[in-house]
Amino acid sequence: DNGSWKTLKAGDGRLNKIEGKNAYQARLGARVEPYGVFLLDVKEILSNGDLIVRNLAEKGKRRIGHVQERIEADLVYPAVRGSDISRWSAKRGVYVLMVQDPEKSEPYSEKRVKKDWPYTFNYLTRFKDVLLSRGSRTVRELAERTAFYAMFGIGKYTVARYKVVWKRMAGDLVAAVVSQAKTDFGWKMMIPTDTTAFFAAQNEDEAHYLCAVINSAPVREFIRSYSSAGRGFGAPSVMENVGVPKFNPKNGTHAKLSELSKMLHKVKAEGNEAKVYGLEQEVDEVVWDLFGATK
Repeated sequence: DNGSWKTLKAGDGRLNKIEGKNAYQARLGARVEPYGVFLLDVKEILSNGDLIVRNLAEKGKRRIGHVQERIEADLVYPAVRGSDISRWSAKRGVYVLMVQDPEKSEPYSEKRVKKDWPYTFNYLTRFKDVLLSRGSRTVRELAERTAFYAMFGIGKYTVARYKVVWKRMAGDLVAAVVSQAKTDFGWKMMIPTDTTAFFAAQNEDEAHYLCAVINSAPVREFIRSYSSAGRGFGAPSVMENVGVPKFNPKNGTHAKLSELSKMLHKVKAEGNEAKVYGLEQEVDEVVWDLFGATK
């Protein structure tokens, strides 16, 4: 009785077959505000592995000055923003400084940061006033209770080996599988930021299964039936009523969708758009079978 309105084309009642309880919980990407502090451009890699970075002060709404500093590489990760995602492909555009312990969902203690990453602590100290005056009351209270550089929306799921990420603010669902990325300072986990939403997956096959399902035309049309284009279109909550079954590698339909997504990521990287189109049609047919809805 209290659900949102759903608008369907005449004859599209089969989309109702998709509705159900989702076996997976969608998450919001890591909250990295203020962007001008936590988003970085790596300018140089020193002989000992430390980095020379420049903060992306032009990002976000707050006025923050540009600095170029030396920091340790340990807490610097390739970031995935909504603008970095296309269907079946995601590329890192910038780096993110993540000073939050994903195991505890709390910032690393000031004592530990000073000891293990002193250059990083010096960098953060330059922005202490900015970090303690953030607009979010929740983040401010967390920072006052723990450490001034506290971040929000980061947990074990943020560093899952495989993730299916999609644009959070768009007019359509656009998703890709991400894992680790090779950087000039080693292999690093890709971190989705708060302009994305994502599913954490236990393994590569499960991630590609999920990607195929949510990139399919039937699921995208189903979500469009109740979520308006804009800031909230791809919010984690829109996935709650998409009845995605738990991945079962022994299920032929599940395995087929996983295989198709892997192929689509490969041919998309090769730039073979004609083959992408054909494989997407196949994905749609298999997804209809997944939800028990004949075309």
